[in-house]
Amino acid sequence: MSHATIGVRALAIAIACLSMPLPVAGAIDLIPKEAVVRDRTVFARVVNNGWHPEYVEISLSRLLNPGVPLKDERLEEVGDSAHPALYAFPFRFSLAPGQTKTITLKPLRPVASETVYRLNVKPVVRMQAERTTATAGSVVISVGFSGLVRQMPENEREALSVTCTAPGAARLTATGTVRFTVKGATVDGQPLEDFNVYPGLPLPLNGRVVAIPGHSAC
Repeated sequence: MSHATIGVRALAIAIACLSMPLPVAGAIDLIPKEAVVRDRTVFARVVNNGWHPEYVEISLSRLLNPGVPLKDERLEEVGDSAHPALYAFPFRFSLAPGQTKTITLKPLRPVASETVYRLNVKPVVRMQAERTTATAGSVVISVGFSGLVRQMPENEREALSVTCTAPGAARLTATGTVRFTVKGATVDGQPLEDFNVYPGLPLPLNGRVVAIPGHSAC
């Protein structure tokens, strides 16, 4: 298998990972799966579609390298930041069957460029005596899931530059303030799915011939 083919497949995986939420656990659902925050507070909803009460923990993490496969994502808990730009609350709550609770996404300060977060929803199952032989009151964390939150700058501008770093090698850089969606790109004549390039995160493409619409081929 050629290096170009491997690179194309890796890029396709990265696109799919970022565009889709992580798998939903149990009966809990998050609506919407992707939220956009500008200068006003935005709300999301967590719904219990099951037959039993659910206990849920919420956390918000900034995605430091959006666009990579899930296994390569680097996250920073918003609570660990000295000057967070976005805040999510409440952190923990219970949901009766069929009940919905609201999560508040409140911007604290403007951002210079598009900033991407994962809103993590983690169901917590409180073990009942009839369901386990473990000590009463013990807690088991089930597999959680997450949605995407995009915090947008006041001045939203899309722009892309393409630099040929070597024959068959290109570096794509988003020179605006928000992600640039690349459409119709090819590597060695093989079309790529649409993908995003984020400000501050140049994306390399390698093959024998890299072609980006509107730019000279590399």
